[in-house]
Amino acid sequence: MRYINTNRIIAAQLTTPDENPLIGDDTRLIDVWFDGSSVRKQLFKKVKKTEQEALAQELEGKGFIRSGNLLINPRAVLFAEMEHEIVGGLVTIGYQDNGSPVELKVDSNLFIELCERLRGV
Repeated sequence: MRYINTNRIIAAQLTTPDENPLIGDDTRLIDVWFDGSSVRKQLFKKVKKTEQEALAQELEGKGFIRSGNLLINPRAVLFAEMEHEIVGGLVTIGYQDNGSPVELKVDSNLFIELCERLRGV
């Protein structure tokens, strides 16, 4: 059993058997980035499929934008920059203790949806 405070999550990456053939429905992975004075990343191992799907559904219900298996809270975005219309862009969601930015690469569809939502379109 585990508890993850979804109110502190700013992004999550779900790893499924489609991305990694070495994992199954009872051994999935979730990378979670938490907010705070600096952004912290935590890897959760041996996550069941139902637990992973429930987390994704809860985050989408909170307004997270989803692109494949990446979910981002648009309220956590500090800035976003399009690299190219075909490959997408980078989204900065905070900084590490050492001052390095925490950047997530997103596809162009998520980038466009994110920018529209942030502009209030």
